[in-house]
Amino acid sequence: MTKRRLFVAVALDDAARAACAAVAERLRAKGFDGRFVAPENYHLTVAFLGGVDEERVAEVGGTLERLAPELTPLRVPLDAVGAFPNEKRARVAWAGPARAVPAFGTLCGVVRSHLAAMGFTFDSHADPHVTLARASGERPLPTVAPPLDVAVAVDALVLYESRTLPDGARYEPLARVPVG
Repeated sequence: MTKRRLFVAVALDDAARAACAAVAERLRAKGFDGRFVAPENYHLTVAFLGGVDEERVAEVGGTLERLAPELTPLRVPLDAVGAFPNEKRARVAWAGPARAVPAFGTLCGVVRSHLAAMGFTFDSHADPHVTLARASGERPLPTVAPPLDVAVAVDALVLYESRTLPDGARYEPLARVPVG
């Protein structure tokens, strides 16, 4: 049985994508060593599904189509640069909001609960962030300026397929469903 690696996310518009790419360049210029994410792959993850049987892809899309109109559009500011697990031991460098965005957590919770009813399981965190780079080990995150006056409009959910290619991952949109 064929499995497809899927996730639900919010796509970035050109301005947010460019702002995140500029932050990634500042990190690179400051010597942050890692695999940098291609700007066309930038997104805010809502729900990572993992390997999904080919036969269930349409069912996932249908679930998103039914629930998206119930969700409230929102904006997520990108006004901070940070790292997971933290800035002193950075394994993942990200751009995201400086403060919590409870409405994004609520949106993720609604989407995940509908998908959990289909048998999917999720981790509990719902911190909006755009992954910029993944380090091979833990290292301090250099201090760089965050994006200014940039926010991601959460006005649609996108079902993506992640394909691993020799030159890196490629995220292919399978469905886009407006929110609200």
